[in-house]
Amino acid sequence: MKKKMVMVVIIVVAVIALILAGWYVMFMHFGIGPKFPFVHVEVIELELPSGEMSATAPLMSLAESEEEARNIAELYGIVFVSFQNGVATYYTDEDPYQVIARGEENGYPAVYINYRNEPFDS
Repeated sequence: MKKKMVMVVIIVVAVIALILAGWYVMFMHFGIGPKFPFVHVEVIELELPSGEMSATAPLMSLAESEEEARNIAELYGIVFVSFQNGVATYYTDEDPYQVIARGEENGYPAVYINYRNEPFDS
């Protein structure tokens, strides 16, 4: 009888340890579930880039030449606007975020949102 009781205690302790280990892994590595009472969690607020999206050229990319910038525009099916100092700007009637996602899916050269930033807060 004593041997069975020791075995049951060992199994219960092992199950509790596995549950705690699973809880730890799910929270610490995947961010799922409630936090441990003794684990310090810091909430970080991310700020979106300041400024508005440029209305005349909502997308931009880095390119070595104007020819490369025009090729990028053809790949994406967007309108080439300008090229200066290695930066090309583009116009599209589509949602710029959908254009960027399409390029990522197809492995095209990266394009980015062209934010207009002001040097001073207004």
